[in-house]
Amino acid sequence: MMQKELKLISNYLSKHPTYLDVDKINPDANIEWTVVVPVYREEEYLGSMIESLLACEEPQNRGELILVFNSSEIDGDEVLQQQERTLKSIKETFGNEPAEWLKIIYVEAYNLPKKHFGAGWARKIGMDLATKRFSEINKPNGLIITLDADCKVEKNYLIEIEKWFENEENNAASIYFEHPISGDDFSENVYDGIIKYELHLRYYLQALKLINFPYAFHTMGSAIAVRALAYARAGGMPRKQAGEDFYFLQKLFPLGGFGELNKTIVYPSPRASDRVIFGTGAAITGHLDGTNQADETYNYVSFKELKVLFDRYGELYEMESDKYEEWTYELAGPLRSFLLNNNFFPKIDELKSMCSTQEVFDKRFFEIFNVFKIVKYLNYLVEHFYDKVPVFDAANQLLEEINQADEDAFLEEELLMIYRSLERK
Repeated sequence: MMQKELKLISNYLSKHPTYLDVDKINPDANIEWTVVVPVYREEEYLGSMIESLLACEEPQNRGELILVFNSSEIDGDEVLQQQERTLKSIKETFGNEPAEWLKIIYVEAYNLPKKHFGAGWARKIGMDLATKRFSEINKPNGLIITLDADCKVEKNYLIEIEKWFENEENNAASIYFEHPISGDDFSENVYDGIIKYELHLRYYLQALKLINFPYAFHTMGSAIAVRALAYARAGGMPRKQAGEDFYFLQKLFPLGGFGELNKTIVYPSPRASDRVIFGTGAAITGHLDGTNQADETYNYVSFKELKVLFDRYGELYEMESDKYEEWTYELAGPLRSFLLNNNFFPKIDELKSMCSTQEVFDKRFFEIFNVFKIVKYLNYLVEHFYDKVPVFDAANQLLEEINQADEDAFLEEELLMIYRSLERK
């Protein structure tokens, strides 16, 4: 079986050759996990992230930390020099083996073509390299953990990851996270923005769970762990300038063995950033300059109406095509409008032609109505039917629906604490 697994990884690597090899540093045959971190202009945060890892309770197994120092071909000399200074400083401070159980691999991936340059490519370089190194020591199930340079982690971070993957059926996980929401490191306006943005993320996740969407997980690139074999089977991390984590996980979820690891915490930074057009950094930037409404989210009604479809889609398998439109009158008007105007039923017919049984159809339905379709549906309803609403109101409405509301909660921060608790149960 192992030879088959190694062959699969080999086939992946043959199509995705590692951008930069570090063959002069042979992988330790005893490593069981690798943490991959993209590093681009992170001199203010990187040292603290490494110190946070070193402060972890000693894991059972040895591991590696791959730091991918990267830059674009259009970056000026100042950026390249800044990267080289940071690299030199980190090497002088931590060396190659700062702990008996941790080795640091420094990768210099400078002057990358601008077409795909971004955190996604740097993350891919590190994850592909980790996969290659695991294959060289015949460990197709070695763990690849993704983290960002501006994160910190709870002390039990590494040991809880190891424990979670002791179950051989677990192939990958979304790791629980909490943004800092108070302190002296950022302005009150930043903390206000991150409270609202994180509340939106958690409300959105709970709404997906409530409507029984099977792939309701966070998609944070700084909080993922995956076996090398599962990484290769999913086709690896895409070279996207933004949202690479989101797209990668959509390929990973259907493979099975994915879950939530909620017994430890990743602490991502709430800092503003203009490097990508969406995500935490972009949301906080928009909150600070007033170009977006961090305190707004999708109307809860949109999710309730979609739940009816998710409860009844199985009826479509044996239904004749000429009955579809009549059937839609049993759905809410906005959902009916979306289905009829977005090529939904031709896709259903196509899917049915490939499914020999009801069971297969039920399983593959969410290939049609995947998370991309959900986002398209929600935005369609925003444009044509339901405006976005204050995140406090939507989050409170969902809590009332599941009998978790607190009548004494009057602030977004108070609701956020409830949502955090829900995820950690």
